[in-house]
Amino acid sequence: MEKWRDSSIVFSGKIVRLRKGTVVLDDGTLGYREVVEHSGGACILPFTGTDFVFVRQYRIALEKFVLEAPAGKLEVGEMPKQCAIKELREETGFEAKQVVSLGGIYASVGYCNELIHLYLALDLTQLGTRLEPEERIEPVHRSIELVRKQVADFSFEDSKTAVVAQRALAWLDRAKN
Repeated sequence: MEKWRDSSIVFSGKIVRLRKGTVVLDDGTLGYREVVEHSGGACILPFTGTDFVFVRQYRIALEKFVLEAPAGKLEVGEMPKQCAIKELREETGFEAKQVVSLGGIYASVGYCNELIHLYLALDLTQLGTRLEPEERIEPVHRSIELVRKQVADFSFEDSKTAVVAQRALAWLDRAKN
């Protein structure tokens, strides 16, 4: 186990904070750590009954377009399920009668505390998107068969999307039986 001996925030932005400092290990050894602190997020994968709905957007960090499950950052005081429902409507235009929790995942445990809550959206009604002014998002429908293939072929590059797709398929398979 590690405990901070001393640390300080060296950057505080709209999305993340960066903490750096010295930790004390279980045997008393000192180590240096940098940790990205993030409020967490919610990711929701809509399923129409035949298709999953992803979003395609340009990610400047990668300098390319990425296929992702709709997701967003938790705001102060916001519950994960509320965030997921909000992002579902904003990014895909869908409202869900049923939202199923598929657990959570940490984005990158070596240097970041971001916890992403995963959900599956079912019994959908299309109401129209509500994109934020700076968002450029294109909904992309994929059949359940294609998503199965993409999961099996390790085709999803975004980690939260790969996990939520795999968990959604497993949940749907169990629900059939």
